[in-house]
Amino acid sequence: MRRLLLLGTIPWLLAADDHWVKFTRGPFEVMTDASPRSARETLVRFEQFRNALGQIIGEDDLQTPLPLRILVFKNASGWTSRAPLSEGRDRYAIVLGEKSAVTPEIYSELTRLFLKSNTTQMPPAFERGLIAFFSTFEVSGIRITAGTPPPKPDLDWARIHLMVADPDYYGKIRVLLYNLRHGVAEDPACRNAFGKSAAEVEAAVKQHFAAGNFQTTRLPSRPMAEGDFPERQVSAAEISLARADLLAGAQSAAEYQKLLAGHEKIPEAEEGLGLLALREHRTSEAHEYFEAAVEAHSTSARCYIEYAKLEPDRDKAEDALLKAAGINPKLAEPFALMAERDTDSRQRAMHWKAATERDPRNTAYWRGLAEAHLDEGNYAEAGKAWRGGEQAATDPAEREKFHRARMLVEQQRLDREEAEKRHEADEKAREIEKLKTEARAELHKAEARFSDGTPVGANKPVPWWDGPQPGGKVSGTLKQVDCLPKQQARLSIEDAAHKLVKLLVADPTKVVYTGNGEVSLGCGAQKPRRITVEYFPKANARLATAGEVATIEFQ
Repeated sequence: MRRLLLLGTIPWLLAADDHWVKFTRGPFEVMTDASPRSARETLVRFEQFRNALGQIIGEDDLQTPLPLRILVFKNASGWTSRAPLSEGRDRYAIVLGEKSAVTPEIYSELTRLFLKSNTTQMPPAFERGLIAFFSTFEVSGIRITAGTPPPKPDLDWARIHLMVADPDYYGKIRVLLYNLRHGVAEDPACRNAFGKSAAEVEAAVKQHFAAGNFQTTRLPSRPMAEGDFPERQVSAAEISLARADLLAGAQSAAEYQKLLAGHEKIPEAEEGLGLLALREHRTSEAHEYFEAAVEAHSTSARCYIEYAKLEPDRDKAEDALLKAAGINPKLAEPFALMAERDTDSRQRAMHWKAATERDPRNTAYWRGLAEAHLDEGNYAEAGKAWRGGEQAATDPAEREKFHRARMLVEQQRLDREEAEKRHEADEKAREIEKLKTEARAELHKAEARFSDGTPVGANKPVPWWDGPQPGGKVSGTLKQVDCLPKQQARLSIEDAAHKLVKLLVADPTKVVYTGNGEVSLGCGAQKPRRITVEYFPKANARLATAGEVATIEFQ
């Protein structure tokens, strides 16, 4: 056992001979066992690249959802990657030799990554042009040179070259690209940026390409000093993990195992082994590694994402996805996975919306959001989602599908709004008719009371009254009886001064009727008849009455 322990410590003793340092700025981290100066120069080169690309596309602080580590080896000894830019365990990675140049392939992939991470989809021709243009980026100190033609320049490259190298266009290209990535059509975007139609701009591009006179140009650099890049020491365990995190097959697996044997970086090593097992389709083994990393309190969002994908327990998987979203809120995948699992359409829509905000170029996310809104019956928001997918699609056939879906849902929205308007109008018509029916019924009751020929107050004893006494009295000729709803009536009486007084019979059962003979009242104009009315003064502006009738004496 002691022999095994001694053998296990030899790699650490050997690693102690290496002296590693690191420098960080923005999304970049440079680690090297070469000279600190070469690491600083590398970081300056990549920072100036990030600054230059940001100037052109109109984003001053380009970021990535994961950090980007650049390993500068004195001797890479098998750690080089086939891909110019790869995704490691918890970050992107670029591998360079101490004296090797940054290749056009690296700059191309870095441009793709920054565009994907910071902008919505622009027309493919413009994106291809930007990638080709920045593939020949050059930095000497902090001096930036751009515009060197690639081995096979094409029209897309020439378009960006014209707009950057020509003073008539430079400074306005960011306005154009801003409009394009916000869904503005190419012609109005060109007019807004350059004051020219898209056809005029394209004609100038073709002329520029045909002339073949491609001059380089200088781009403004970002001021930087040595003090901006403080040097930090890197432990043997950290560099072993950094090498392993390149996920370079057996080499990485061996590094992870060494870390576990030395009880160093346990959650990271378990996660790394899980990713390697996953690549080889050993899913059961991968699940065990991820579970061990979770139990060891991993701080990697990817660990929880991969664990959730393999975990059969729904609650555990959901908790893992929430944990991943909390660790790295920039990632879209946790929200997309929660959307796929959620059965509530409103929650699904919320998750899909969060995913599209973080990765607006993913058409699957836009489709999921549109379908979730359709399940809710929210046609307006579904139409916006189809529009987002239409802009994100780079394949013409897929873009056409999103366009047709958007047109269809727009018609569905209009049909639904029209149906809702008709329904609302029908409801209002029914309510009005109901009110009219009730009013007619009340009016008929009032007419029946005043027109049935029954002597008003006949055979009806007059109750003793010691309540409030009427304060108003008028004698004159009854001219008109207006029958009102709720069995009410309005009396129009012409007094001795030939002034028309209008009084309200608010409740016929509370009016005291006196006088000789048979009394018959009907709605409408009356035969001249003398009456005396006592009333409570109480003006009603709506009915134009002076008071409410208390007694009527027929003469």
